[in-house]
Amino acid sequence: MSLFDEPSISRQWVLRRLQKALTTDLAAGAFQRGLGRSCPRADRELLATLAEGAETRATAVREMIVGEGGAPYQSIGLARACSHAGGTLLGPLTFAWRPGMRLLAEHMLQEYDALVAQVRTAPGVSDALTPSAEPLLESARSAHEMLNGR
Repeated sequence: MSLFDEPSISRQWVLRRLQKALTTDLAAGAFQRGLGRSCPRADRELLATLAEGAETRATAVREMIVGEGGAPYQSIGLARACSHAGGTLLGPLTFAWRPGMRLLAEHMLQEYDALVAQVRTAPGVSDALTPSAEPLLESARSAHEMLNGR
């Protein structure tokens, strides 16, 4: 028997992974919105789509956390503001932010892939969590493909 076979411990790890995804998506969405304000016109639609995807995932993750009886972290406000400001400053420098966006998309894809795998096998979490997590993985995969297809 492994440590993660204990439902309460397994549930805590799932909630932590959800919190991490929430925090990252909120900051990423703000960064992408900032980039979209000052980037070349050709990239604005892409960045708006990516930001909306990150914000939609964040909303879904927040609902999942609350549904599991957790409380979403409240400390992301300053990080979002700083991410937005940083994105606005970097927007004109496509050569600087595009590689970072690809890495972020790769990270989020891996994060949601691990989340789905963990939710599928974790005892102590709601059975409704898996069908809620799978569309998030598809959204992250779509964002990854958008950035790597360009």
